[in-house]
Amino acid sequence: MATTFMPRTVSENVANFFKSQGLMSPIRNNYRRISTAAISRPPLRSTVLSLSPGQPISHQHFDASFVGEEASEVEIPAVLHSIETYMYMGFTSEQAAILWDRYVTAVDEAFDGDFFDYVIWHIEKVNVPDASTSTDDWDACMRAMGINQKLRRNILLPKFDAIRFTATCKYWVLDAMEICYSALKDMDRRLIMERTRLQQLQKAAKDQKVADARSKQPKKASEGQKAAEPTSELPSLLCSTSRKLAVKPPSSSSQAATLSFPSCEIADNQPTPSVATTYATPSELLGYTMLWRAGDRARSEAFYNQVTQEIKLAAISTIPGDFNSQRRLAYWTPQRETADRYAQWTKHKVDISEIVMIQVAIPESLIRNLTTYYLWCGERRTPKDEWRKLVYHSRRCEDLPRELVHIEQYDIFIGHIASGTNRKFEQLTHWSQITDEDTLTVQIAGERRTAIQWVFYTTKARLAFEEQCRGKIWLHSLGTLKIPPQS
Repeated sequence: MATTFMPRTVSENVANFFKSQGLMSPIRNNYRRISTAAISRPPLRSTVLSLSPGQPISHQHFDASFVGEEASEVEIPAVLHSIETYMYMGFTSEQAAILWDRYVTAVDEAFDGDFFDYVIWHIEKVNVPDASTSTDDWDACMRAMGINQKLRRNILLPKFDAIRFTATCKYWVLDAMEICYSALKDMDRRLIMERTRLQQLQKAAKDQKVADARSKQPKKASEGQKAAEPTSELPSLLCSTSRKLAVKPPSSSSQAATLSFPSCEIADNQPTPSVATTYATPSELLGYTMLWRAGDRARSEAFYNQVTQEIKLAAISTIPGDFNSQRRLAYWTPQRETADRYAQWTKHKVDISEIVMIQVAIPESLIRNLTTYYLWCGERRTPKDEWRKLVYHSRRCEDLPRELVHIEQYDIFIGHIASGTNRKFEQLTHWSQITDEDTLTVQIAGERRTAIQWVFYTTKARLAFEEQCRGKIWLHSLGTLKIPPQS
């Protein structure tokens, strides 16, 4: 049976604080209005690490950082598990009512799941032909699934067509809804962090005012004694102290570096937050290959814990993909520009979610100890056409034929990203119907280039990634689409 507990999206004590600051409204018609100043992180600081060679990377080097829509406030559901949340994720009011009725009654013995499970069940099982190519009617497909106008419009933004055709309509709808639901689930934690930041700012301003008042009073200093000088600086990261986590040198023991993370006290026995900050990182490192991936903050932090440096690839793994049909895998790209395009589109699809760029420095020693297999579209050497064959069977969720079984012994796959702009992979009758044009291209250095992806395929490769990439991962915050109006 479905749970009868209906958690608030924003807990009462947190809501009371923001209401007292004029940043949040009371609940009206099962919704709250929140100032964008409360959910959009403040301007990010950059700290250049002395790790050469390579130029530093900061949030300013991503085009997605500058994608935004000014708004003074946003409206979110007051209760996390509610019909309003189904609507907020992207369903029409009619479809949301159907899903909500199924969830609260749980009369369907064939299916009984959690709140979001009903979304997955509906999208995957609804009897609607999936859209994937430029000739399919994506809008009609989403209308049949009960998707509202806002989400349909953002998924169909023409400037992101090339990326859209790398997966199916159902895949992108479910992906957007999952990110939206994660943002709502994470809203209370985000606001707790913002409350801490505002409280520290207020305390710092109060302390400064007291210090200024004392400095104006005449002081009598005894001989050999200095009058105390007031401190005029605010805490560098809006926290009273900071803790430093050592990062292993990337290439030699002489290249020492530390990253500073804030340590803040917060009320109600909540976990210590990481106050909004970013730092520049090298775009290149001798002995390392940089890989990139765009996503939302909730999943990115589930993938990498910046305090413990624990890595969980399963948190960002999906199925199917170009090179996987039976196992969940996480895809990466060595092209920052490719990941940047995905980040820009994600911002539009879920306007309240904080988007993050994951950067990983892969040690060459890790790659040397693993076996790599290259899969290029248009490869004519023997064995030839394996990219087309693998994409054909993977996208159709089929087992590999005997002639491709040999590639499963390799640890890492590197190859082109497939695009279904011209081909509906699920309806093809033979792999030879895939052509050289069925690849994603991106604008890099002023020219169109074929997009490239990496995937750590075997269990051995994934374990090596999780063990050897600790301390070599950076999460770049690219902000939310909804931002406060510029003064």
